[in-house]
Amino acid sequence: MKPRHRSLSILPMLGALAALSLAPAAWAGDSVQDAVVQEDAARALQRGEELVQKGDFQRAAAEFERASELQGGPCPECLMGVARAYSGARQYDAGLQMTRMALALFSSPQDKARAYDQLGSLLALKGDMEAARAAFGKAVQLDGQMAEQVRSSLAEALMKRASYAQATARPAGAAQEAAEVTVRNP
Repeated sequence: MKPRHRSLSILPMLGALAALSLAPAAWAGDSVQDAVVQEDAARALQRGEELVQKGDFQRAAAEFERASELQGGPCPECLMGVARAYSGARQYDAGLQMTRMALALFSSPQDKARAYDQLGSLLALKGDMEAARAAFGKAVQLDGQMAEQVRSSLAEALMKRASYAQATARPAGAAQEAAEVTVRNP
């Protein structure tokens, strides 16, 4: 009777050993699944960037938001992308809010500097030059190598702002010119 009792007592230990030996395989499965999710998130970020370049800002924002969902929570790169999409759609307040949220999530000085550079651009586009200069200054303070990028960002924002202002003024000016021509040549 004792030998039978011993063999039964070994079974739970064998079961425990089998469970332990399978655990790394389960963990490996989790890491493979995590890698696939990370790849999907990276592809969504890339698609978002491509859509911003094409001017499809609504779909770009959706891709960045999808990337954030795949990441399982707020993703600073995703928030920065959403902010760029809002900026392209001239929704500066929403873009500023997203950039500030991303800024709070970044930890490295270089990433924070990039966020401040984007913040400065959005503020310049909005017309708040004092705040834009402060944000650009903070970017350079955090990463001295950002000085050239900041100058480029400021120039680009000012050119866009002037272009937007000119495009907005042109229809009114064209209507006024047409009215003057009609008055002069009845």
